Amino acid sequence: MASARRGRVANPRGTVPERLNYLFQNIRSVEDKPYSAAQVARWIEDNGGEISSVYILKILNGERNEPSQRYLKDLARFFEVSPAFFWEDEPADLDAGELRERIVLRDGHLRAMMLRVARLSPGAQQAVSAIVEVLLKAEGKGSDEELRRTENTSCL
Repeated sequence: MASARRGRVANPRGTVPERLNYLFQNIRSVEDKPYSAAQVARWIEDNGGEISSVYILKILNGERNEPSQRYLKDLARFFEVSPAFFWEDEPADLDAGELRERIVLRDGHLRAMMLRVARLSPGAQQAVSAIVEVLLKAEGKGSDEELRRTENTSCL
């Protein structure tokens, strides 16, 4: 984990910077890569919020220990957690796989495609799944088994 190598502490029950580092280290993209501050800032700005990647990095590095609730709400919205995660003494356990799914399914195109597939017969759904599996292997992106293994990772 790049963040851990830089000496950043990740603790779901620690300070705001520690909790944000925890999210960045544990909630990963479908490619199983950590999100960058730039990706998070771009999504927040594209969805009505306002934060810069530099400000996110300042929080992560502990230079901004008490960001405003507005920023925390936007960061929580990106990671699909309750804003209370940042200030509750005992935040709820997080399921990294479930949060990853919720983040991915925000994509309107992907949601629409899944809704169309859901209308197919079970046999046709299995055929679509087999086609997707072949395409993933052709692109060297792993199998469904690898995805299930990473999705079942629970945080806390």
